[in-house]
Amino acid sequence: MNTKEITKDMTQDEMAYERTEMSSERTAMAFERTALTNSQTLLAYTRTAIALLAAGIGMFEFVSNQNIVTLGVIIMLLAPVVEAIGLIHFFLVRRKIKSLNPENEKSAR
Repeated sequence: MNTKEITKDMTQDEMAYERTEMSSERTAMAFERTALTNSQTLLAYTRTAIALLAAGIGMFEFVSNQNIVTLGVIIMLLAPVVEAIGLIHFFLVRRKIKSLNPENEKSAR
């Protein structure tokens, strides 16, 4: 029921119940959006790691200057570090989302 549908015919208790229902729906949607955003952040870390790996391979394979090859190797070694940071961030945020989500508390009871 929308806010516009709350009429003068409803009692105070009925209006409070409707507001609570709308509030809990908004909260559930907010947690879903946060979880989806967390997944998108993990994908961004993964894309960055793949780009670093590709750049490092390109420097390593196609450049003859020793300094650039060394830089390419360093960049290739940096790619798994970026991915690990992304995974750690993803799981920490996911755990925090689950602990704050009131829907989890209702289902646990």
